[in-house]
Amino acid sequence: MAITIKKKSNLDEIPIIDIEPLIDNANILKQTGKKIRDACKNFGFFYIKNHNIPKSHIDTLIPAIQNFFNLPLEDKIKIHINNSKIFRGYTPLGEEFTDNSYDWHECVDFGLETKKNDSNYRKLLGPNQWPQGQDNFRKVLEMHWDLMIKLGKKITQGLAISLDLSKDYFLPFMDKSHSYMRVSHYPPYNNSYKKNIGEGIGSHIDYGFLTILTQDTIGGLQIKNQNDEWLNAPIIPGTLLINIGHMIQRWSNNYYKATVHRVILPKNNRYSIPFFFEPNFDTVVSPLEKFCDKDNRPHYKPLHFGDYLIDTFKNSYSSIIDY
Repeated sequence: MAITIKKKSNLDEIPIIDIEPLIDNANILKQTGKKIRDACKNFGFFYIKNHNIPKSHIDTLIPAIQNFFNLPLEDKIKIHINNSKIFRGYTPLGEEFTDNSYDWHECVDFGLETKKNDSNYRKLLGPNQWPQGQDNFRKVLEMHWDLMIKLGKKITQGLAISLDLSKDYFLPFMDKSHSYMRVSHYPPYNNSYKKNIGEGIGSHIDYGFLTILTQDTIGGLQIKNQNDEWLNAPIIPGTLLINIGHMIQRWSNNYYKATVHRVILPKNNRYSIPFFFEPNFDTVVSPLEKFCDKDNRPHYKPLHFGDYLIDTFKNSYSSIIDY
């Protein structure tokens, strides 16, 4: 009897896009833009290679993060997120709540570093919390921040080209990008933990514009494809993983849609660094005219990004932070 082997469809593998033309401002940007468009329409995710982030930096970054999470809990909670007025700091295992269950990860959140004298808590501006005695941790993460801001602008240009907009269309909305960076640790699940634990992080879409994910060699991220199936996002050496968020969905009036994703419970320690490259705090996001017509009315009202960000964070951290 003949055996039928199911061939992989175009919805089975997240594409890898060479962004060297974006990095070098080459004259083949339209080709790169088309690849980004196809990836955003079909997946909402894509890998990038030739991104100009040195391997030596990644090789320094991951161990620095591991060293922090190996600290005793009493040292980590000294920078507990509850100490911050602007949603920055350490969140212990099993404290974040996503998709009706608690997430099995611990993490630290960072934003743009500003001095206390320049703080503006209403606009979520202020100093980060840094652990004592972890100078290399701070040094490598501040370097990562700078690299991700530069890369985020390049990918933003690629997204603009993919939408048949001018290359720099979004950049005025990002020149004071209100970005966030998270370092995450997903340890093997302890079955004796009594809370309602779901996944490493439950099903969700990203709230912002785009996310740049740096990770170690342990997988676990899954995305929902157009067939409503969970698709593994494997580790591909030398690449970073990009996904689009809710802001570009609103700007494009659902031409692009943010993709549901999750991190399943790992069997081994997993470390990742998502960087959320965002619009300026006072940017107002509303559907662009080119994506609206009589047959496709605007699906969204104008949205003040900063106000939305505050509401999103208050909701996300309601089980952790005392207001």
